[in-house]
Amino acid sequence: MLKRFATAAVFILAACVLGAAPAPAAQYKLKMQTYYSPTTAMGAKYFAEQVNKLTGGRVEIQVFTGGELVGSANILKAVRNGMIDIGHGMGHHFTERKTGLLESGLPMSWMSAVEADVLYERRGLKKLFGDDYAKLGVVYLGPTWAAPYHTLSKQPIRSLDEMRKMKIRAVGATAKMLSAVGVNVVNLPPEDIYMALTTGQIDGVVYGSAAEYKETKFYEVAGWLNVTPLIDPITDTLIINKKLWESLPEDIRAAFQAAADQTRWSYYIWSEGESLKVMKELFKDKMTTFPEADQKILVKAAEQIWEEEALKSPDARQGVDILKEFAKSKGRL
Repeated sequence: MLKRFATAAVFILAACVLGAAPAPAAQYKLKMQTYYSPTTAMGAKYFAEQVNKLTGGRVEIQVFTGGELVGSANILKAVRNGMIDIGHGMGHHFTERKTGLLESGLPMSWMSAVEADVLYERRGLKKLFGDDYAKLGVVYLGPTWAAPYHTLSKQPIRSLDEMRKMKIRAVGATAKMLSAVGVNVVNLPPEDIYMALTTGQIDGVVYGSAAEYKETKFYEVAGWLNVTPLIDPITDTLIINKKLWESLPEDIRAAFQAAADQTRWSYYIWSEGESLKVMKELFKDKMTTFPEADQKILVKAAEQIWEEEALKSPDARQGVDILKEFAKSKGRL
């Protein structure tokens, strides 16, 4: 009896030891950099976690945030030369891209994440950008959705006529579109926006979503939100080093792609949820939209900017044609 008890105890102890054994070391330890700051890098961190989970721990990805290894504009170069393995960037940051601005989102080109998904997956933008990245020596895993561009202002903006009476901070292609329809546009870096709103140097700002206006505290000095998106969503990109990709087993490649597809929506869904809370909390009775006629004016102005982009390359021409065809199908052009 004692002998049987001792034997059972040995088996139980062995099982406990085996159960407590550490997981096997990762086969791949990779570096990834995003252009987001440490407090806003949830999407990149989610991607790394999903890859680790889907590969059963065989891949570990260390996430570096904006500027930690390279400047945001150099993420593509760093992925291509293998300094970093994976990049989470923005197309228009990469000056070597002829379709970078188109990828990030030209004004009025898509008005919801669903529309963006249709344009990427069904109308050909994903393949177009993937081929473009391939020419530059990296593998494109696909887009990830960021936030929409809504307009925050000190007084309500119910029409373009009301907006034309104001000074609005905007940058890039969005600023060019607003200027083309007669809006007085001011170019300011993000760190100057709060004071400029406070002092009356500007009357409104195009910066991001309701959640971002709360995070930056801009709502403290400008309490009205126009929720007609000037682009929704701004679009980021996931890329991976080509040699690394080609060395990965097929099942790990599949896990990377699945993680990228999941990440596409993760930050956007979280951000939209936060924005809905902020809208109820801070802008409940202070939200406006542009009338349909004004939205068509904005799209026509945006079309001219699209045409300027189309001149950059045959790929850009193809992308702009996709946008125009889609806008026509939606009755915007």
